[in-house]
Amino acid sequence: MKFKSLKSLVFTLILFLPFSTLAFASATNTQITKEVDGVKSSLTFSNEKVNPGSNNFTISILDKNGKPFPNANLKVTANMDNSTNMTGMSGMSADNKPMMITLKHGSMEGEYTGMVDFKSTGKWIVKSTFDVQGQSKTIDYNVNVQKSGPNFLIIGFAGVTVLIIVIAAINKKKSIKS
Repeated sequence: MKFKSLKSLVFTLILFLPFSTLAFASATNTQITKEVDGVKSSLTFSNEKVNPGSNNFTISILDKNGKPFPNANLKVTANMDNSTNMTGMSGMSADNKPMMITLKHGSMEGEYTGMVDFKSTGKWIVKSTFDVQGQSKTIDYNVNVQKSGPNFLIIGFAGVTVLIIVIAAINKKKSIKS
């Protein structure tokens, strides 16, 4: 009897382990990297997908040698992309005005953190403006804001796992009765 339970446990683990990396993969970041005039910049959101609502981000600005700019005077704004005139589309409203984003110094020099509140889904432009040796530079990041939804692969796998456990329990009851 113990051998049968051990066999069921091993079978369940064999089914579960290949998909476990998919479950943990949703904890990755979304990063957009750009380089303009020798300035390397990256915008990193803490989520795999950028969703409507509050999203924390980190932005870093480095020179071509990978060193941070002192006193970059960084300003960041977010605005819905209106380059294509799609009035009447869902999500497009007067609430989608440019937003000034308050920044804090990050954990490393040349790194800044902030929070942006995307009002709707669609393409947004996060614009960073900063000073390099007295000259103003601008880098635009295109951000695709998507609806958040359940991960059906993980939900389906959990359902199959529960089904296997229920079938095993029913079979165990039948074997005990006979």
